[in-house]
Amino acid sequence: MAVGEQGDAVAPTLLARWGGFTLIELMVTLAVLAILATLAAPSFNNLINSNRLIGAANDLVAALQVARMEAIRRGESVVICPSTDGSVCNGTEWSRFIVFADSNGNNQVNAPADLVLRDVALPASGVSVQASPSVRNGHRIRFSPSGFARMGTGADQQGALRVCSTKLPVESNARDVHVAISRISVSSRSGAADCAESPSD
Repeated sequence: MAVGEQGDAVAPTLLARWGGFTLIELMVTLAVLAILATLAAPSFNNLINSNRLIGAANDLVAALQVARMEAIRRGESVVICPSTDGSVCNGTEWSRFIVFADSNGNNQVNAPADLVLRDVALPASGVSVQASPSVRNGHRIRFSPSGFARMGTGADQQGALRVCSTKLPVESNARDVHVAISRISVSSRSGAADCAESPSD
């Protein structure tokens, strides 16, 4: 009987010791987690927006590299131009653009002879692209069979496209993609808050 009473006396103690969190402990833990999440949210948003900006700049560089390599491989001009439908050069905004083989050299897609090699749409979430003056002159970047670049419809051999995000701090919200004859490079820039500022040639 004494053993039974002792067993009965021990069981509630074990249950109290191993029963889990109390309501107060749970509330304190949730409050700490909420504070940490609030502090981390802006940094996390900046990381996401920064990755979008870098991804958009990389997409642009990849398209330019493809255009250059295809021009050399095919032995004919390859053009990059803004497009609203992914099939012809009919835009001025570089948020969507196509890369196409320009077999007759007229800067236009003439199907079926001219083949669209790539259709690229950049993320719409706060990312915009501004062209330098030489690129805006005709809204084209053309690579000859030698791999050399020409901007717009003129003879300029260098130009730039600025990829910018309105959702990042001004000091780190832009990437300039430079095209100079046969070289393509990217540099970080401090863009305007509204991303309306265009790069220089």
